[in-house]
Amino acid sequence: MQKSQRGFTLLELMIVTAIVGILASVAVPSYQAYVYRAKAAEIVLVMDKIHVVLAGLQAETGATLGKPLNVQPNLGPAANALVYCVRPAGSNSCRGLQPLTGLTKAETAFAHLGINLNVYSGTDPFNHEAGQYRVSVTEDHTLTQNSPALRITAQQTILAVHHIMKPNTYRDRLDINKSYSTVALYMNMNGTRP
Repeated sequence: MQKSQRGFTLLELMIVTAIVGILASVAVPSYQAYVYRAKAAEIVLVMDKIHVVLAGLQAETGATLGKPLNVQPNLGPAANALVYCVRPAGSNSCRGLQPLTGLTKAETAFAHLGINLNVYSGTDPFNHEAGQYRVSVTEDHTLTQNSPALRITAQQTILAVHHIMKPNTYRDRLDINKSYSTVALYMNMNGTRP
């Protein structure tokens, strides 16, 4: 006796394909969001270190961040990421910037993400009050201009950092457009919102 073999019908194959497609359309965006949150976590860890370094600077100098203690990125050749000065009473300018130890340029540059971190305090109207500082998470155009995939990674990671850190800020500014991507996060040393 010969048994007849039975396979899948075209309708059954189409139903299975549709179900797999629906599951994939739900899972892929969730997975991508998870990946960008994981990349943002690297940056958030360095932001925590920045907070610790700034607290140590306040203790070392005996001055309050923002007034009169100014902090800005180190544009010189030294490996330190930040420089600082204590403004003399009644002065609006800083002279004799000193390197701030505890944080290197290598720690604030995320080449694999196309992102740089910069820290400022006492240098603009929104972070010159006592204990206030700003961290800018910025796309590095020298790395992303010729790499569309890295540019998307940088933009999505910046958005994820903004989403994670916004509850800890007293002000934020997000700018994602065709030519530039950055988020400025304004924070207090005591972690509260004014």
